[in-house]
Amino acid sequence: MPIRTATKADMQAIYRLERSSFGSHCYPDFFFRQAHDLWPRYLWVADDGELAGYCLGGTGAAPGEGWILSLAVAESCRGRGLGKALLLQAIGALEAGGCRSVRLTVSPDNPALGLYLALGFVTERREEAYFGPGEPRLVLVRASSWRPAPDCANR
Repeated sequence: MPIRTATKADMQAIYRLERSSFGSHCYPDFFFRQAHDLWPRYLWVADDGELAGYCLGGTGAAPGEGWILSLAVAESCRGRGLGKALLLQAIGALEAGGCRSVRLTVSPDNPALGLYLALGFVTERREEAYFGPGEPRLVLVRASSWRPAPDCANR
C-alpha cells in the first residue's frame, strides 16, 4: 500500500481514524491541522484511495529528540505490516531530521507494544496515571543507532 506524506486534504480522514482508534483519548480534529503546519514531513499516511493508516511524529523539547505522537491503522487493514511500515517511515524521517532518539507512549496492554519492542524501543519509564488515575502508560525510547540483527532485517 502506498505511503506518502499527508496533505491538508487528509486531515478529516486522519481525525476519523484517530477517533475510531482512540475514543476519549483521541486528539481533537484541529490538532492534526496544526501538527501538519508544524511537522509536515513527519505526518505520514497509507492510502490506496481510502485512508488505511497514519503515523504522526514530531520533535521534542530537547535537541535531537523525536516523538511518535500517534499511530493508527484501520481495523480492516491490521495484521498486514502497515503499522510497521508507517512507523519505520516516521522514524526514518525523524532521524533524517536530526533526531538521535525517538520516544512514544503506549498503554501496557496495547498489542502494538510487541511491534515497538521488535523495532528496538525499550521501556524508559512507566507512568501510572499518564491520563489520570488508572491510566498507566509506558514511555519507550529508541536510539537512532539501533538496527535489527542481520537475521531479522527482512521480517
